Amino acid sequence: MPRVDFYVLPENSQRERFACFMTSKARQQGNTIYIHTASREVAEFLDDLLWTFKDISFLPHAIAEEDITSNEPVIIGWRDKSPDQYQVMINLTQDVPVFAERFARIIEIVAGNNTDKQQARNRYRNYRDRGYELHNHTMESDYDNA
Repeated sequence: MPRVDFYVLPENSQRERFACFMTSKARQQGNTIYIHTASREVAEFLDDLLWTFKDISFLPHAIAEEDITSNEPVIIGWRDKSPDQYQVMINLTQDVPVFAERFARIIEIVAGNNTDKQQARNRYRNYRDRGYELHNHTMESDYDNA
């Protein structure tokens, strides 16, 4: 059964930047990561951000094309399918993906605004109803403690 971690960010925080931070942290632990976005445009934005979010690090990654296969440890996608055999999914959409059960760990990043919090509550209920192990983390501005 997957473990789901909800990270609630302070207001005015950038979900995508925090997603890059969590991707880096998961890679340091030896995991493969699938980042699920709402659109190709968001995937391309995240692709650019992964190149520049830290001056001293590089995260090998690729944007998922039609077949969603890659040898990269990080794949960014937006369709209703995910790569096989990846351990961690970072969900940047407002819904629980149909393929969520494939992952050992799911990271949900919640912006500090009320709309995003309400949508996250709906996802939380969805995961809870599926019997997933749930954890909540309220973040301060210092992401290094995540």
